[in-house]
Amino acid sequence: MTETTLTIPVSGIHLKAVLHMPDTENPPVVIGSHGLLSTKESGKQLVLARRCNDFGAAYLRLDHRGCGESEGRFLDTTLATRVEDLLAAAEVLRDMGLADNGLALFGSSMGGATCLAAWSPLTDRGFPLKGMVSLAAPVNGTGITEAAISAQQELHDVPLSYYKKNMGFDITEGLAGIHHILVVHGDSDEIVPVDNAHKIMAGAGSPKELIINPGGDHRMSDADHQARFFPRASAWLKAALLDT
Repeated sequence: MTETTLTIPVSGIHLKAVLHMPDTENPPVVIGSHGLLSTKESGKQLVLARRCNDFGAAYLRLDHRGCGESEGRFLDTTLATRVEDLLAAAEVLRDMGLADNGLALFGSSMGGATCLAAWSPLTDRGFPLKGMVSLAAPVNGTGITEAAISAQQELHDVPLSYYKKNMGFDITEGLAGIHHILVVHGDSDEIVPVDNAHKIMAGAGSPKELIINPGGDHRMSDADHQARFFPRASAWLKAALLDT
């Protein structure tokens, strides 16, 4: 298994990503999209990258614009720019001869919304999407904005005005074409209310599965929840990529 740093051009800037390749020729690929304030160094993605390599899939960890090692201004981030980043990453993988043997997505929080919103444009571009895992994903930005407003201050050092301006998305109407989706959410999520998970399940196509973590918070900080999540998520991705 090898790791390679990639540079991904998009909208006049350059993003950084790390591609984890298994000891397999022409593997399917999982693209990981991190949360709003996270980076490709997310512990969840590092674990999933290893697990995907173990079953023969490649895994791409991407720093969205303005995050981690990527260029760009974070305060320009919207759901639309996150989707542009993911599409650009998929095109780079295609240029490398990857992605045409099966593509799956993993997204945490805002990354989950990014994957949900990117599904249709990826399909339109001919990518063979096989499935996805969504963790604590919002279908609209209301919960994120309300959390900032209720704090009446900067949330995680990001100005309140940013949330009011840039988190006005609603992707509920675009879920119908999504299939082979595993939806995971904590029922005590303090940032993205758990009803978002039920909306995803109501809108997405089959097969689909919902896992609600009792007492689970937004970051899935409970060790038991994590211990159950990683085997289930990797098994879901394996089945979607290798059995469909």
